[in-house]
Amino acid sequence: MAGGLDGEISKLRHRDVRERRRAVRVLFDTDLPRALTGFVPLLKDKDPWFRSKALEAHRRWSVAMGPETLRVLAEHPSIEARRCAANLLGEFEEDITAIALLLVEDEDLTCRRKSAGALLSGAEAEAFVGRFLASEDPYLRRLAISSNGATSAQRRQGLDDSSAAVCEASLQAMSDHDEALNEAAMLSLLARGIDGGTLIDSAIKNPGQALVELAQRAKGPTMKRLVSALKKACESQDDAQIQCLLEAKQHTVVGRWLQGKRGSSADELRWRLLRTASIDQIERSRWIERLLGRCDEEDLVAEARDFVTEDHPQLLLDAAQNLSTAFDKLNA
Repeated sequence: MAGGLDGEISKLRHRDVRERRRAVRVLFDTDLPRALTGFVPLLKDKDPWFRSKALEAHRRWSVAMGPETLRVLAEHPSIEARRCAANLLGEFEEDITAIALLLVEDEDLTCRRKSAGALLSGAEAEAFVGRFLASEDPYLRRLAISSNGATSAQRRQGLDDSSAAVCEASLQAMSDHDEALNEAAMLSLLARGIDGGTLIDSAIKNPGQALVELAQRAKGPTMKRLVSALKKACESQDDAQIQCLLEAKQHTVVGRWLQGKRGSSADELRWRLLRTASIDQIERSRWIERLLGRCDEEDLVAEARDFVTEDHPQLLLDAAQNLSTAFDKLNA
């Protein structure tokens, strides 16, 4: 097999282009990484088809042959070759620092970003964080602040970055490292329009005005994240976070936190919120609909029947009546 492989590799230099093309097909079908050595000269071939096959060979076999196989690509005048090297950096388990450093100052943006990402993901990431934090490219600053090589001080430094994306990356990194923000810092970030979702963990750990403002602004995915975080952090309405939200009349968030909770105190708060006219009636009707799974509980149904006799929007009355009807059918 070795002799046959060497023979096919030698045919890559054959004068007859048909023999060369056939050798390429045979070597790809054989799929032995050592064949990569024969494709290196093809990186400079006049025929674009052979150049493309040389790049394909590197994408296929470089990882098996080791990161040094990327050097010829990283030092190549062709942008396509250098990009190929940059895109492969993240696939190696071995140290790729030497190759990445060849590309990190490249004129091509893809090469710079991919090589920086590789350096910031490597064992020596700490040595490169400061370098990329000083970059004019916000993408590189975001990579640096998100790197495990960044220090707590550097993550806090990122909060003052002019780029919202870098700032949000700093917040996420701080959350990942269980580093909470104080109230003043959170309010400052909210004033800048930073995505509230990245502040949730800190706001729940230090319930105050920032948590209130988050609740006021929360919509869609951010609302879901906030409610989920509250469910994990709070067992009772007496918890500081829930009390903070109740005092600020952030009833929608509290109502969603209540979903799935049972017990007399939880139900008392639930019906109080259901009778709060300032809360959107569609929101309140959904809360009642979710109680249908508890239609076998007499106390709950009794409260629903009292609710039906009161002055509420028809949508709510219908939902409460459905709960009462479900109880009657269950006990018929």
